[in-house]
Amino acid sequence: MGSAAAAAVFAALAVSRHRAYESTAYDFGFFDQIVWNTSRGDWFETSFLEYNFLGQHFEPILLLFAGLYRLGGGPETMLVTQSLFAGAAAIPLFYATRRMAGSSGAGLSLSFAYLLNPALHRALDFDFHPEVMAFPFVFGALYFVVSSRPRAAAMVILPVLVLKEDMAILVLAFAVLLWLTENRKQACVLGVTGVTWIVAVMFVLMPSVRGGPSDLNQRYEYLTRNTEPATLLPVGAGRAMDRLATDTAGSALKLEVNLAGLPLLHPAALLAAVPALLNGLSDHPQQSQLDLHYSTLPLALSFVAAAFALGDTAAGRGWARRVRGYSSGLRVTAACSVLVFACVASFVISSPYSPLAERKSPDALHRQAIATGLDRIPAGASVSAQGTLLPHVSQRREVWEFPDLRESEYVIVDSSLPVTAQAGAAGYDSVLSTLPARGYSTVWESGTVRVFRRGPGE
Repeated sequence: MGSAAAAAVFAALAVSRHRAYESTAYDFGFFDQIVWNTSRGDWFETSFLEYNFLGQHFEPILLLFAGLYRLGGGPETMLVTQSLFAGAAAIPLFYATRRMAGSSGAGLSLSFAYLLNPALHRALDFDFHPEVMAFPFVFGALYFVVSSRPRAAAMVILPVLVLKEDMAILVLAFAVLLWLTENRKQACVLGVTGVTWIVAVMFVLMPSVRGGPSDLNQRYEYLTRNTEPATLLPVGAGRAMDRLATDTAGSALKLEVNLAGLPLLHPAALLAAVPALLNGLSDHPQQSQLDLHYSTLPLALSFVAAAFALGDTAAGRGWARRVRGYSSGLRVTAACSVLVFACVASFVISSPYSPLAERKSPDALHRQAIATGLDRIPAGASVSAQGTLLPHVSQRREVWEFPDLRESEYVIVDSSLPVTAQAGAAGYDSVLSTLPARGYSTVWESGTVRVFRRGPGE
């Protein structure tokens, strides 16, 4: 029941956020256009990129949503589905933890910590990203690992590969877990599959689709910028250590503190360190700080480590050897009590869903003005739209985030809504002030909402 209730809350909050014009051009409008195009036969096409989306990310799961769009679904379908997956993940986590710790209380505590986790909420609050749907597969595979059903574990974790290209890291993590639990055959299958997937998708398919390096590669270029062969290693290593120390270490520690440090009590925490390290080396602020959806992989594997740590606590293994003088029940109860306290405190302090969190949404009259302005834009017309307005006009062949005009027929902006960092850097204010000189006339205006059309006004 708790899982279903959480999924319902996640879905309701996501949908209300979208309807309050808080969803973003990147990446929600981006995904909506890709899925809409795919549903119409223009497979993975988008006006956001100069190449097919499969050159940017490999996410075959979007085909499922394209099918749902054909049946009448829309952007809210993605939000609700993601929420259902996130909520459902608590169920296999409960059973896996209960099996390891021999305690329903331990299972409930860790599942509760998962559903209240601020990093999960931050990912859900950032619209839609397929990798957030990985949690039930990870926790389901964990259950089968600890149930000595390695073949089932392998079958359950493999579907994460269709979520995003870097989900192969999760497959390799479970290859390690299966190897360590003496399931060498299944471990080898997962290991070979994960490595093959990385090589085939990330180093062959995606580069061939985009015809060169991705703009995402630029996030790592600083590591080798202005270096010579002789200085590449020391300079690159120095830059990497500085980035990790400045941006990533504190964020990674926060993920563990939110779980009362429990994952750090088991060596499986090293598995979580791998995606944390890979993301941390990026110079993209949110990625290097493991924020938003970038926390998904280290967070999922941190919960795996936490479940193992609770199992050690109950059995008196590993770190728990130091407190074997206390009964198993007392050890588990103490660990779960600290865990619950930490997860409740972190939820209240840092979750976007906390009662203390501040949200600035347009009021009802403002939302009505926005809706009226959006209605003035004909279906199919090319549009340049401000960031949080774009997801409401993204189901068309050509749409861009303002101030990127291209050859857009219409422009819609709202000066009272947030302007993204990339839009500000691209000259939002200057382009807006020169729209008349660029041939755009105001065709509708109400309060801070303005709609422009290229050509004479009405």
